[in-house]
Amino acid sequence: MNENTKTLTFVVAAAAVALIAWVSRPSMPEMTAEDMRGERLFPEFNDPLAAASLEVVKYDEGTATIAPFKVAQVNGRWSIPSHDNYPADAKDHLAAAATALMGVEVLSVESDNAGDHELYGVIDPSSKSLSAGATGVGTRVTMKDKDSKPLLDLIIGKEVPDQPELHYVRRATQDPVYVVKAKTDKLSTKFEDWIEEDLLNLNTWDIIGVKLHDYSVDLMAGRLKERARVGLEYNDTGDPKWKIVDDRVFQGGKFEPGKLAENQELDTARLDKMKTALDDLKIVDVSRKPEGLSGDLKATGSVYADRETQQSLANRGFYLVQLDDKVYELRSNEGETRVLMKDGVEYVLRFGQIAGGGEKVEEKEGEAKSDEDASGVNRYLFVMAEFNADAIKKPELEALPEVPAEPEKKAEEKKEEGDKKDAKEGEEKKEDDPVAKAKAERERIEKENKRKEDEYKEKITKGEERVKELNARFADWYYIISDKVYKDVHLARADILKEKEKKDEEKKDGSAPVDTSNTPAALDDLKNAMPTAPAEKEDVPAPEKPMPAADDAKDEKASEPKSEAKAKPAESKPAAEDAKPGTETAEDKPPADAEKPKSETPAEEKK
Repeated sequence: MNENTKTLTFVVAAAAVALIAWVSRPSMPEMTAEDMRGERLFPEFNDPLAAASLEVVKYDEGTATIAPFKVAQVNGRWSIPSHDNYPADAKDHLAAAATALMGVEVLSVESDNAGDHELYGVIDPSSKSLSAGATGVGTRVTMKDKDSKPLLDLIIGKEVPDQPELHYVRRATQDPVYVVKAKTDKLSTKFEDWIEEDLLNLNTWDIIGVKLHDYSVDLMAGRLKERARVGLEYNDTGDPKWKIVDDRVFQGGKFEPGKLAENQELDTARLDKMKTALDDLKIVDVSRKPEGLSGDLKATGSVYADRETQQSLANRGFYLVQLDDKVYELRSNEGETRVLMKDGVEYVLRFGQIAGGGEKVEEKEGEAKSDEDASGVNRYLFVMAEFNADAIKKPELEALPEVPAEPEKKAEEKKEEGDKKDAKEGEEKKEDDPVAKAKAERERIEKENKRKEDEYKEKITKGEERVKELNARFADWYYIISDKVYKDVHLARADILKEKEKKDEEKKDGSAPVDTSNTPAALDDLKNAMPTAPAEKEDVPAPEKPMPAADDAKDEKASEPKSEAKAKPAESKPAAEDAKPGTETAEDKPPADAEKPKSETPAEEKK
């Protein structure tokens, strides 16, 4: 027997001994369904951050279709594999979902019979044996770690009657049905719940203008069917805030100036609604663009007409249309809206064709749902960004003043300056030196102009960089929006105009108010309302004020204007007629023992 044969014999013998030991080991009692009461369903799952992926599979009994949704880390980035790896905002959301499920405990055991799965709604939705019209199908939730090892695999069934926080559940690979308390609000299969909500990422305070280009594409003729172009200026501190700066209507094969009727005005409420919708523009789904198209958009921001690109665009209602000089530009089925920002970024929203049925808009508490909200129609949206330097105001540079030439100095003056050079070194030039003044002012203006130019160039650079950043984000995707969002941000000329509101005094029938102020009845009422004039009486002199003290009287007389007409005394006292101002008559003279009156204060005069 050679060495190899001996070694093989020993290996076989060792394996046989190990097998005998394993078979003859004392068997551990298996945990029954009843033993699970009060126990955690997944005791090994303790860290919510360990979850690197989540898959939720739902079954729609109405359409008999399976709706799988998955979010996972792909190449180090959170993505949604079920939606072409669209970037997901999922780290916190997934951790919250994992926390809600990893600690669920069994409250009671309802059944360990597979035949009861339909009753409790825990049939596996991913089962291959599932037939059309199946009922009692649950929602399967699977979480895995970074090595794709399952951390949790659960089928969630119906709610326990009259106890909405309790659910019937079972492990996906086991038959027993348990009752647990679990939150399922984070287990959404809605695409919009797992992505960055703000698509455009703009601030409405930075909007300075909106352009509405209303047109459609005539595929048979291969040209645009123009309708109108409207340019709007927005100033959040202006009055009014919205103004029309460009209004053109396409008539007779060319654009003509648009005119508002006498009873028309801008519907600012409608425009404000559009502005709000732009700030909160939500998408419901995405579709990936061909690599060639997205590559061109990222590199140059332009679209080139290769066959794959044209087919991809046309399937969604976007077309490369030849304009003048054989130039092709991207256009869309339902026109476009441009939104200009303070930093020069101009968002271009082009609206394509209907993207098929979508999820109906859910009714919010306290809000009525209109027919258009419940339409469930979605539409394609093509988003780009362009840089518009006109949005950034060019600096107003100040003209540089001329510096007068220095007068030619005589030899004696030069010699004297040379002698005093060391003494003057470090001292400032004389203030009355016009040449020095002009040079200093010119230098100041040059520095200020350069500061303004540098600031302008910096704004230009930042705006251009922002456009590149946005296009890198938009380049890979066709976006899909709901019909409600489409109607909020897609406006035609007629949508932004309304009939002027009637004044309060106008009648409902539109006629002018009737002037009743000159009717006989009105004049009689006015006459009766007038106060009756008192009967004429003899002139009675007004009571004279007490004479001021001598010194005060002199001051009063001195301050009296000479040009002022003297008041005539009352006719009933002729003796006072010849009296001079400031003198006392016998009649007016107070008794000797009378106390001399004091001069009245201003307050007493008022009284």
